[in-house]
Amino acid sequence: MLLSNEEALRMINALRSGTSPINFSETILSGRDAEMDSFKRAIHMLGKGAGMVKLITGPFGVGKSLLVNTYKQAAINEDFIIASFQVNNGFRLNKIEDLYYAIMHNLYLKSKPNVKVSFEDIFDLWIENLQNAPVSDRKRFEVNTVCQELSKYNMNYARAFLSFMRGRIQRNQEMTNVSCAWITGEKNIPYELKQKYELVGAVDKTNTMDFLRAFIKLITLLDYKGLVIFIDEIDQVTGERSDLRQVGYNNLKHLIDLSTSGEMKHVMFVFSGTESILLDKEKGIMSNIPLSQRLNLHPDQPLNSNENLIILDTLGSEALLELTEKILRLYQQCYRVNGPVDALSIFNETIASFNPSQDVTRHFVTRLIEKLDQLRR
Repeated sequence: MLLSNEEALRMINALRSGTSPINFSETILSGRDAEMDSFKRAIHMLGKGAGMVKLITGPFGVGKSLLVNTYKQAAINEDFIIASFQVNNGFRLNKIEDLYYAIMHNLYLKSKPNVKVSFEDIFDLWIENLQNAPVSDRKRFEVNTVCQELSKYNMNYARAFLSFMRGRIQRNQEMTNVSCAWITGEKNIPYELKQKYELVGAVDKTNTMDFLRAFIKLITLLDYKGLVIFIDEIDQVTGERSDLRQVGYNNLKHLIDLSTSGEMKHVMFVFSGTESILLDKEKGIMSNIPLSQRLNLHPDQPLNSNENLIILDTLGSEALLELTEKILRLYQQCYRVNGPVDALSIFNETIASFNPSQDVTRHFVTRLIEKLDQLRR
C-alpha cells in the first residue's frame, strides 16, 4: 500500500512516541502472520453466522495495539461494523447492562473509519434509497419487514425502530432524536417524550443481550456482515473488588456461551490486555474455573495460544528485521538522510542495544527511530 507523505509522517511520529499508529497499521505489521490468518478465518466464519470471543494478551509494548488496529481495519474492509472502547472508560465488565450503551456510542463504519458514527449514520443510504423509491408502498413494506424481524428479539425495540424510521422519513427531528436516544440506550429521556412516541421501558441487564441481538440483526439486514466489538484493557478487571471481579468474569463466560452456542450470530468480541489477566492466579481469569475452562486454560499446564486465546511475545530477529525494512521505507519517504542507509546495518545497530529478555518490540522501534533521526539531514 502506497501512503501519502503526510500519512507516512503521521505513522513515523506515532512510532517515535512509542504509540501504535491508528491507520495503516497493516503496512508495518511484522511477524504476526499466524495471528492474521486466524483472524481472517474467524471473520469469514463470522460472515456466515458464527459467533465467537477472542482474548489477546501480552506485556506492555509487545505490539497488542498494532495487531488490534490491524484487526479493526481488516474487519471494516470486509464490511463489518466495529465498536471499540476500553474497560472502565464508560464500561465495566461487572455491569453487563452498560455493554450495549458502550457499543452503540463507539461505532465505526467503512465509509468513516476514523470517526465515531451515530446510529443514524448507519441508515443514511438506506433511507435515501427509500425516499427516492419509485413505488411509494416500498417504504412501508421494507420498514415493516425489518420491524417484524426485530420483534422476534424484542417488541419494544421493534416499536422504537419503527418510530425512528417514521421520524427520518417524515423529517420529524424530535421523533427521530427521541427514538434514536431510546434505541442507543439513553436512560434520561423525559417521560412525556417517551409516552408521546409510545416508547416503553429501557435497556437494563435483563434485556441487554436482546437489544444487542436485535441491533446485529438490523445491520445484517442492511447487508453488513456483522459486528466486531473490540474491548481493550480487560486486565483492569483484576483491580476490581473480589465480588465485582467474579461477576465480570461470569459475564465474560456468558458472552462466550452466547456466542459459541449460536444464540448470538454474526458477532465477535475481541478483548485485549496485559498478560496479568492470565498470570495472576488469584485475581486473573484462572480464579474463575468455568471461564478458564472455556478458554482452554489449566493452572497446571503452560500457557499457549489457541483459537480463542492469542498470547503475544516479543518478535524474533527475523520479524524485527522485516519491521526495520518497513519502517525505513516510511522514514525515507518523509525525510532525507545522510548517505546510503540499508535496513540490515541499521537493524544491527539497533539490535545491539536490545535485550529480548527485558525489552519489548516498542523499545526496539523507538530506538530504531532515534538512530534514523540521527542520520537525518
